Amino acid sequence: MKPGVAWIIGGGSGIGAAVAKLLAARGWTVAISGRRQEKLGEVAKANLAIRPYVLDVTDSNAIKATIQSVVADLGRIDLFIFGAAAWQPMDVGDYAFEKFEKVIDTNYLGLLRIADPLLKQMESQGGGHFAAIASVAGYFGLPRSAAYSSTKAGIINLLETMRAELAPRNITVRMIAPGFVKSELTDKNDFPMPFLMETDDAARRIVDGLTRSDRFEIAFPKRMVWLMKTIRWLPYPVFFWLTGKMLPKQ
Repeated sequence: MKPGVAWIIGGGSGIGAAVAKLLAARGWTVAISGRRQEKLGEVAKANLAIRPYVLDVTDSNAIKATIQSVVADLGRIDLFIFGAAAWQPMDVGDYAFEKFEKVIDTNYLGLLRIADPLLKQMESQGGGHFAAIASVAGYFGLPRSAAYSSTKAGIINLLETMRAELAPRNITVRMIAPGFVKSELTDKNDFPMPFLMETDDAARRIVDGLTRSDRFEIAFPKRMVWLMKTIRWLPYPVFFWLTGKMLPKQ
């Protein structure tokens, strides 16, 4: 994929900010969106090719207006990356609706609110690349992560459907599944994080995966990916015995 115009949701911090800076350094014009104007401004200072657009993905009208603004300013959107994420560790057996509602509204419904108007824009311009950051946590239900894991699993399932349905429209759908990456989100974790990666390393893998191939799944680090997939493939009696071991000791 040659450099063009990218739009990153969640571009004010963490992986999204690192991806924005790397794409700009490689010749892309990059629009970044998020709720915190000051964070977007800090990232935009890194390169004149980065443009900030404040956006809350729970606001459908604001999403449509932002898409129009990005296209009016930059001409088109060749590559879209959805990286908005809400996460907080949960107590075992905690299924409070309010906690799930916040995570689902941002992580899953946020992507759905953007999908229809953005895909219409991509169709009108002849195609594009539509990517979303899921997680290896979406490969199976993780204890103490019911809300987050279920949204990431939903994103993976949704993107699998979109990949098949949108290919005839010249829209390539991609799924990004990182393991643990240093960020504001993982700073909240109170448990050991195997194979924890630096943010810049994760950004490089994402940008290389998006621009140097058209494969659907960009998942890393490999040891973490295969560990999670192997657990998913286990028979349920073994699977539940193993995930039961992940629960904190009483």
